[in-house]
Amino acid sequence: MMTTGEVRDWLKTQVESPAWYIGKLDGKQPQCIGVYNLNAGSPVIALGGLEQTSYAVKGVSILVHWGKNANIAERKAHEVYAALFGQVAEIGGRRVISFDMRVPEPVNVGTDDDGIYEYVIETIIYYER
Repeated sequence: MMTTGEVRDWLKTQVESPAWYIGKLDGKQPQCIGVYNLNAGSPVIALGGLEQTSYAVKGVSILVHWGKNANIAERKAHEVYAALFGQVAEIGGRRVISFDMRVPEPVNVGTDDDGIYEYVIETIIYYER
């Protein structure tokens, strides 16, 4: 099993951010990144049973909450996206087979009530069990 916290901890080694969150974002921070669970579909199990199943999946949604400058926020979101897309990794002691990006680039979801720009990145992580 891979946890959202393990994904966040790995991302911390790839991308600079003054604050990181899982589950709930502290909206008072002008620059922060949150990692959330994402429905990745049904569980994976081989016909031979769990012992024969070589991989599992973890769906995550990443919220990049990044200041009042649209250009800087978009660049930060692309930096996070690039840390995942086509990369190899080890998260929580498990080898990542693939980051299956759900969209071709970070999705701009506008600004929050304080005018902070936000982008969402969704990926399904395929990893060895």
